[in-house]
Amino acid sequence: MNFQGYSEDTRAFFMALRFNNNREFFQSNRDWYLRDVRTPSLALAEALGRVVETIDPGMETRPHRALSRINRDTRFSRDKSPYRDHVWIAFRRPEEEKGKTPGFYVEIDADGAYFGLGFYASNRPLMNALRRHMRLSPAEPAAIWKKQADEFKLYGEAYKRLSVPEEVPEILRPWYVRKSFYLEKALPFSCARSSALAEEIGAGFTRLAPLYNYVRSCAPEEEDFQ
Repeated sequence: MNFQGYSEDTRAFFMALRFNNNREFFQSNRDWYLRDVRTPSLALAEALGRVVETIDPGMETRPHRALSRINRDTRFSRDKSPYRDHVWIAFRRPEEEKGKTPGFYVEIDADGAYFGLGFYASNRPLMNALRRHMRLSPAEPAAIWKKQADEFKLYGEAYKRLSVPEEVPEILRPWYVRKSFYLEKALPFSCARSSALAEEIGAGFTRLAPLYNYVRSCAPEEEDFQ
């Protein structure tokens, strides 16, 4: 299964679902979804999985496991829309708690493609370890991030009142206050229409690999970081 890119029909489906987010519309257009969203997404997941396996063979890379469902779990959400107007592909270690450890991901919607590395749920012990490294031996993380800062943007929930020690370099200060982090690069939908999307994202994952390996090398620390 070779990834050939998404199509304008993919974009049109996401836009239509955004304005017709109901079971009747989706069931009537299920073939549209399968043809123009799920099938190319599985192909993209397969292509990227081969790259991810070279970075960490312990990650789950089977396409049907990496690709998100279009259905939303609305049990604990105020938003009762039954479907997502996007899909994502996520690679992580299956034995670890979802959302709390770093993994690679791609999201596709009507506006474009977004890919990167990180985790979205607060993981204080892991961030404690990173903070200690930033204080005591900042040269290595600073060098790794410096190579990626022009391409990827840093996101993630931050502490509002956490003071940053003077010894932490300026480039690492935005990292120091994070509860979680993810690095992301956005591409317009025109890029998603090309088969070259897989190569571009795969190359991006490879450039992020040193940071992934560095974070995984940090042993979580339960003690307070202040």
